[in-house]
Amino acid sequence: MVSRIEPDRYADTGFAVKDTAPEINAMIFAAMMRKTPQERLLMGFDMMATAREMVWSGVGSQGTEAERRSLFFRRFHGTEAPWETKA
Repeated sequence: MVSRIEPDRYADTGFAVKDTAPEINAMIFAAMMRKTPQERLLMGFDMMATAREMVWSGVGSQGTEAERRSLFFRRFHGTEAPWETKA
């Protein structure tokens, strides 16, 4: 999922954090851009893994594996799992 960024808000930094001053956003953006592409990619992987763990922890252990996977998919992606769609 991609967050929706207001088109004109902090356009020079790519961030749209509403409760942070533009100078701070610029500082954060500059710090991120000092990282190598590989470091930024690894950070993204780490964030994705953390998000998955958080969703799995909320799914619990009740139900069959198929039911749990479907629930995970709905919570993580915000839509019905493709294998659940009816023709």
